[in-house]
Amino acid sequence: MALTEDILDAKYVITGYKPGCVIINKEAYTQSVIVCPNSIISPWIVTDISQFTEESADTIVQLKPEVILLGTGEQLNLPDPKIIAYIAKFGIGFEAMCTDAACRTYGILIAERRRAVAGLIIPATTNN
Repeated sequence: MALTEDILDAKYVITGYKPGCVIINKEAYTQSVIVCPNSIISPWIVTDISQFTEESADTIVQLKPEVILLGTGEQLNLPDPKIIAYIAKFGIGFEAMCTDAACRTYGILIAERRRAVAGLIIPATTNN
């Protein structure tokens, strides 16, 4: 899936997605990654929804987003409700969705100049 590129202030823009690969600024990432307009964390230690813990969520929370988008792979997998409640304690919005939807939503939110952070899970079994 190719995403349309828009002129943004963001330093890091998701420019494409295909199963097992997220393209950020036209560079392919085949491991889980955290992306926000001004920084990128790669690789991210989460390769499966069961690894999305308070500790791994803290990596995103420390970026002080307005909203966290969690891309859970090819299918939607909801994290433990305790983790969602933990994130809510910080007043941060949270949405889990398939990774392709998270990539598109991230693009829309940063185009609106929202403080969005996307944690994109790429399962270890699909890494090249």
